[in-house]
Order: sequence, then C-alpha cells, then structure tokens
Amino acid sequence: MLLHVYTITRYGPAALILLALLWGALRIGYLAYAQRVSVLAVLRRKKSPVERWLMAVAIVLDAYLLARALYPPLDLMVFAAPSPKPHWGVAVMAIGIAIAVLSQVDMGTAWRIGVPEKKERSQALITRGLYRFSRNPIYVGIMIFILGSVIALPGPITILSLILSWPLINRVIDAEETFLRDAFGEEYTAYCVATRRWL
Repeated sequence: MLLHVYTITRYGPAALILLALLWGALRIGYLAYAQRVSVLAVLRRKKSPVERWLMAVAIVLDAYLLARALYPPLDLMVFAAPSPKPHWGVAVMAIGIAIAVLSQVDMGTAWRIGVPEKKERSQALITRGLYRFSRNPIYVGIMIFILGSVIALPGPITILSLILSWPLINRVIDAEETFLRDAFGEEYTAYCVATRRWL
C-alpha cells in the first residue's frame, strides 16, 4: 500500500499535467484547424501584466510538478513538507482538471485563451453544462487543481501558487466579464444575476 501511495504521489501530479497539456494541444488544434476558430486570442495582442504574472505562476508550478517526478530530492530542495494524505491531494488535482476539461467541452467553439479584440461569429454566451452553476468553471477547476497540489505537496511553491493565483485569476475574470458584457449586453447581465462568479 505504501509503495502504491508513493507512486501516485510521485508520478500522479506529473501525469495530470501531461494529460492536461495534451488535451489542450489537441483542443487548440481541433478548434484552430477543423473549426477555423482563432482560439489563441491572447497571442493576437500584447499580454497584460496580470496575464504575464499568471502565466509565470503556472509555468513555475507545472515545471515543479513535472521535475519532481524525475528528481524526487527536489521536494527537499524547495522545502516541500510531507503530506499526511498526499494521495487525496492528487485526487483533488484530478477533480480540478476534470472540471476544467468538461468546462472547455461545454464551451464548444466559443472557448478562447485570452480575451479577443472583438466578438467573433463562433462565440456565443454559454450557460449550459457546468456554466449553469458557475460563470467561470474553468477557473474553478484550476483553483481546485492548485489546492490539490497544496494538499499533496505542501511547500512554498504550491502555497504561493495558490495565494497568487486567486487575485490574478480574479483580475483576468474582470477583463473577460467586461468583454462579455459588451458582447452580449442584457443577456449577460441576466446571466450574472442568475449565476455566481465562482460557486
């Protein structure tokens, strides 16, 4: 049993990151080439400081979770403390990724990375699926994933990722909501009244 828990804790986070990256690449490829959707809206304009900081936090966290699978002493080097229930943390991380993936599926061709300069034909206001319960289920999934990383691997990198991601994601949501309010007007306002920003 101990070996099994060790294996899950050592390789589980890295496997989840790799699966998420593979999913994202396939999704972007499908939308960009099969559906002719400009899904990488963030590349069409200069990134804001908030987007840059959020990207840096994500890169550091993901690089740590990948590298520690290949080099376990890294946990000691970055002062990660032993977790009493590391396998539970990995399970929470998996739930977070599942929520983010299902949310992207719910968005269909409306999904974008970053805020577009203007509304495109393929974009619609999505209120079905997980969007019935949260206006931002992808970000809910991301925050659950990061929380799981703290449970599995408590230490400065995971804890700082959680602390920094919360305000940064809220700033990104502010920009997205401004775009959606301009693009969908009263329909979006009514949706905001009926559905919470987070949960």
